[in-house]
Amino acid sequence: SGMEWPKDNYTYSVFASGVWYAGKVDGDLRCATAEYGPEMVAGPYGSNSSDASYKIWKVEKSDLADPLLSYDFQNWPVDEGAPWVDVDGDGIYTPLPNGEDHPEFVGDQVMWFVRNDGDATAHTIFQTLPLGLEVQTTIFGFNRPDAFGDMMFVKELVINKGGNQINDAYIGLWSDPDLGDAGDDFVGCDTTLGLGFCWNDGVDAEYANYSGGTPAVGYDFFQGPIVPGVVTDTAFAFGRNIPGYINLSMTSFSKYINGDPVYTDPNDVVEVYNYMQGKMRDGSDFPEAATGGSNYVHPGNPSDNVDAYDNVLVDPDINASGDRRFLMNAGPFNMAPMDSQEVVFAIMHAAAGEAAASVDLLKQVDVLAQTAYDIQFQLPPAPPEPTVTHNVQADEVNLYWDDLAETYSI
Repeated sequence: SGMEWPKDNYTYSVFASGVWYAGKVDGDLRCATAEYGPEMVAGPYGSNSSDASYKIWKVEKSDLADPLLSYDFQNWPVDEGAPWVDVDGDGIYTPLPNGEDHPEFVGDQVMWFVRNDGDATAHTIFQTLPLGLEVQTTIFGFNRPDAFGDMMFVKELVINKGGNQINDAYIGLWSDPDLGDAGDDFVGCDTTLGLGFCWNDGVDAEYANYSGGTPAVGYDFFQGPIVPGVVTDTAFAFGRNIPGYINLSMTSFSKYINGDPVYTDPNDVVEVYNYMQGKMRDGSDFPEAATGGSNYVHPGNPSDNVDAYDNVLVDPDINASGDRRFLMNAGPFNMAPMDSQEVVFAIMHAAAGEAAASVDLLKQVDVLAQTAYDIQFQLPPAPPEPTVTHNVQADEVNLYWDDLAETYSI
């Protein structure tokens, strides 16, 4: 299992997850995916992926207090594209304390790495030729006691370095969520929020002792790829507004089920591309009872569901719970040689004591995450944590705390 939530609870919400890319080069379908292994290799496009210097780099805002203790702070790979703050303006990374520069901190912890799909021998999952992409990934989070402390944000800078014209491209967020036990999950989406989520069939055995109950986990594109719009449109990417373009939100949501003869894993790039367009793997439409005639599987709200005969299009109306995967996508878009796209998404959790209620709370958390993105993560500091003491008397427990948080202001 790849994602522990909550921290130190020894329960896991996502078994595996990856970002998928697919598109057409001279009419030939190609993809670069990540399931239980990757089709990308470490390092910038055209580099030697076996070079040990191509690694996952991690810095924390607390490193600013003693930057010499952090190898990654001192050797932050700005030459490969890692984001940094050029405090002295000389274009050379001279880190604190001997210089003035430092990694760019969005959040309290930042991880960065670069990968590419240029090694044809690594395309072992769906066995296509490379698209020619370099992807620079920044992952960041906030050390906070509120909902923002349960969000993992990801920024993908995608650069077309292979010299290919890529048409009708899609980016997909693929997940094999396992909310504790893998065999009792449902999936769905909220098209108004652009949220894809997994929720549980009742109480999960592995989360049975967790005080918040079984959680729901969700993904959301906050900044999708940009495509041409009309003159009055404005997109946001690369830290600036771009007139005449729009950001795509989630354009489709697909599900499949481990071992199911119909809703099953794709076998080749054609089936991958069908799923990314919101079709079944053979290119046919998902049943209208699952989509309402849209490209979104199970857009209904679980809390509104009564039975399979209402108009709330949820997973349990169609299939029994089981080991789900989902693929939420944004596209199509085109990339000329050396074109770039910048995509921002998040993975979030929420637990409200009951499965459907956890989805409701997850949607509230998603709105907060969207707000964080909208203000470019300039969050006010969290209130200081009060010091709590207690005493125990007959039939009562008394709690006392200081007034430190009462003087909090922003």
